[in-house]
Amino acid sequence: MDAGRTIALGLRGVLLLGLVWALMQGRLDYVGILGASVIASALVGWIQRRYFGPMGIYLDVLFALLIVFNNLFGLVFDFYHTVPGWDIATHYTTSIFLAVSGLVLLERGYPQMIKQVPKPAVVFAVTLFALGLGGLWEIGEFSSDFLRMTDFQQGLTNTMQDLIVDLGAGIVVGTAWAWKRKY
Repeated sequence: MDAGRTIALGLRGVLLLGLVWALMQGRLDYVGILGASVIASALVGWIQRRYFGPMGIYLDVLFALLIVFNNLFGLVFDFYHTVPGWDIATHYTTSIFLAVSGLVLLERGYPQMIKQVPKPAVVFAVTLFALGLGGLWEIGEFSSDFLRMTDFQQGLTNTMQDLIVDLGAGIVVGTAWAWKRKY
């Protein structure tokens, strides 16, 4: 087993420990979040390793790390409320992950097409992809606040900061890809 897979499994182990802790504390809300996180991380990891080729193991590690930071540290340990900038950091890293994953899928699924499309068009598409998924995230936060009385969205300023960070992450990934590509 290579180091990347070992790291991803270790991160899932951290999630499992958090799940056991939540069970012992009787925190059913955290049990649901962490249980879904373990399942999602394992499923996404399998898909990435199977379909993304050699890049998949790196994406698996990154996704497992994001799940640990977002759900274990962010929600269970309440970093969203106690660590300044935690929400912005999670938006940025998650958008980076999603933009890179989208590019890898595009390159693997349509290798000839991506070579023919002008680089600025790909940068624009990746940027819109990251921004669009950030918008969906914000809709999820709004829905949770409305339906479950959480407080993920703390006003328009917070929402706009998150979307601006998502936009920036898309631009960074798209520009890095365009700069790296020689065709």
